[in-house]
Amino acid sequence: MKKGFLIIAFSLLMGLGFTSCNKPTLIGTWVEPADENSVFGEYGLKLNKDGSVEPINMGYRQYNTWEKVDDMLILKGKYTGTNPREFADSLWIDELTKDHLVLKDFGNNTVTYQRKAE
Repeated sequence: MKKGFLIIAFSLLMGLGFTSCNKPTLIGTWVEPADENSVFGEYGLKLNKDGSVEPINMGYRQYNTWEKVDDMLILKGKYTGTNPREFADSLWIDELTKDHLVLKDFGNNTVTYQRKAE
């Protein structure tokens, strides 16, 4: 009886371990596909493993760093428009899969990004 219980417990733990290995990551290139008539093409972010960000056609918002805190993605950078200043955007990670990322701001506006193959 004890042996059967140990085998079941071990199997469950192994299953949980393998499940956590396949957890999607934020690291990678995330883009919002452009409309057919877009002059600028796709835009988005490349989130690097070291916490740096490479913005893709983000205009005056020049993100520099990122971090994940619980269910939030915090992007920090510099606004380079008419009134240059540093800023931080805090966005809820509404959904994260291996292929897409849905971010929501405090006004409940959502943006859906697709992972771009590296």
